[in-house]
Amino acid sequence: MSRTDGRKVVAVATAGIAAMIGFAQIYLPYWADRDKIRGLSEEEDMPAAAKREMQRAMAAARQKK
Repeated sequence: MSRTDGRKVVAVATAGIAAMIGFAQIYLPYWADRDKIRGLSEEEDMPAAAKREMQRAMAAARQKK
């Protein structure tokens, strides 16, 4: 078995952590909002009656607090 230099292990671990942080900060927000990017936002295409019902439900929830 070959011995691995500790510096190489730390460098690989640091690069991996930096890559995951970059991935999480740059790509994941776009992936989470991919429907909005595509123009498929549910709130914009909602019928007026459904919007009113949602607003009534939200108002009732606020009053319960």
